[in-house]
Amino acid sequence: MMRGWYKSPKIAVALIAVLVFLVAVACGSSATAPTSAPAAAATGTPVPQAVATQPPAVTGAQPMGILNIGYKELGAYNAHPRTTQGQQGLFVGSSVTESLVMVTPDAKFAPKIAKEWSVSEDTLTWTFKLNQGIQFHKGYGELTAEDVIWSVRDNTAHDESVSASNGNYKRLWKAEGGSVTQVDDHTIEIHTGTPQYDMLNWMSKPYTALITSKAQWDAEGEEGSRVGVGSGAWEISESRSGELWRFDAVADHYRKTPNFSELIFWEIPEESTRVANFQAGKLDTFVMALDSLPAIETVRGVKFMRLRGAGTVHLGFYGNWYVGHGTDKQMPGYDGDLPWVSSNPDPNSEEWDKARKVREALSISIDRQLIVDELLKGEGSPLVLWGWEEHIDRLKPQHRQWEYNVERAKQLLAEAGYKDGFEVDFTPDIRGIPAEVEATEAIATMWEEIGVKAKLFRVPYDTIAPQIRARTYNGLNTHGTGGRIDPLGLLNQTIVSGKGFTGGSDHPIMDEWVLKANGILDENERYEELVELAGWVYDNVMEAGIYQVNFVWPLSEKIDGWPEHLELGDRRVLTGLEWVPHRQ
Repeated sequence: MMRGWYKSPKIAVALIAVLVFLVAVACGSSATAPTSAPAAAATGTPVPQAVATQPPAVTGAQPMGILNIGYKELGAYNAHPRTTQGQQGLFVGSSVTESLVMVTPDAKFAPKIAKEWSVSEDTLTWTFKLNQGIQFHKGYGELTAEDVIWSVRDNTAHDESVSASNGNYKRLWKAEGGSVTQVDDHTIEIHTGTPQYDMLNWMSKPYTALITSKAQWDAEGEEGSRVGVGSGAWEISESRSGELWRFDAVADHYRKTPNFSELIFWEIPEESTRVANFQAGKLDTFVMALDSLPAIETVRGVKFMRLRGAGTVHLGFYGNWYVGHGTDKQMPGYDGDLPWVSSNPDPNSEEWDKARKVREALSISIDRQLIVDELLKGEGSPLVLWGWEEHIDRLKPQHRQWEYNVERAKQLLAEAGYKDGFEVDFTPDIRGIPAEVEATEAIATMWEEIGVKAKLFRVPYDTIAPQIRARTYNGLNTHGTGGRIDPLGLLNQTIVSGKGFTGGSDHPIMDEWVLKANGILDENERYEELVELAGWVYDNVMEAGIYQVNFVWPLSEKIDGWPEHLELGDRRVLTGLEWVPHRQ
């Protein structure tokens, strides 16, 4: 823990960066200078009414060789759509299973399992037509509309689902006054009850709504189907918790047979170990801390593939749950005595103002630019609000950044009754975002300057995730996720009550605003509402962005980049792995 080591937060951040760099350099080797692959970026909002046709399958040479990828944390393998948590779902959804649609690098929806789609004139009914002949792994037969409905409506949207996106799939697939109809074996109609503009957004997520075989469930039950079979280009062949997941290429896959015969995800928690394995040629790419760039640049034949704004990290003020306040529906983690939580849900009350001042003080005492410069090595930028990274210019000028003002932060704490500060539990969610832990340590050091003493807990995300879903965690938290092309796609999950995940706060005002925005299909009109909502969230400091960061994937001399085939439904993990080419 960094707390108490240094008097200056700027020195602390710099020293954190230097320590990580020295560890990486210690494993370094000399080689030729790298070349750079083009950046893949997504901007704009895809058009919900888009209709597309599945391209013909791509055939070529037989798969050969092993593709090795290193990650910080994998956990136990699970592919069941009801019991798979988000972190595992990211890896399953980028290999074994497929989404109905996908988002291309130019921010367009494209077909995957669904070959085409449409929305009715009254915007209430979505129709998906599936490709025929898609085969599940392990001989479980053809993927049909029944499998999709079973996976999404009956499992991801199930009351006992652990999916962080459970609430959103309920909203879309179990809406009051809505329905889901299997028109035929390859056609599904979803009536959403009220207009819901974001159906395609959620059906493009590679980590949720994992579409697996109902026949496998019927034959093997829940326990057996945890090793759920999907229709992706990779089939799971072995998993050892805490060590690796191994996949075999699916021969003659309907979309694209992989270029490699095997794919292995390695769980390697330590950055220095990942660096050493890449330098030794044992990894072909890995989640890289940006401090390791100097060491990796010396590896023979290395190239880099950059994905702009692929990760974001925010600060969550947990316990700010006001929906059901004072009733038996009050969330168990609510505690009105916490400095950043109001005992009164009225935004005009004195109690609210005191808690708001504490939240503002915590936010403006963070030197975001220093974190970007020192820990991200300039490969990113400060973030104002979660989900707005692609649309900051839409926000009102006064809501586009947080000031860095330690003296004002001290004044706000004094006005709130905390002149001498307070103690707080502070947890970084380990989600594979560059500098997520180091930035949390740096923030803890910065808070010391205003008298806030943070007790850091470095635990795997799977340890804290159940507390977040149950709303029992009420400390402070930094949480990373993939960059979004549409803020509402994230707000539906983070500031709305009753969802599988929470960013730390809910309020009837935010619920009402998001519900209204969900029903507006016209983009300009929808953003008018979202900008007003963002202003309220900012002014009341219901959450605070920390930074957005580019992902820089080093590529060994064995492989080349595939930026044109990356899927941007979530940018945290590598997707389109069947397209990874052998280096010529």
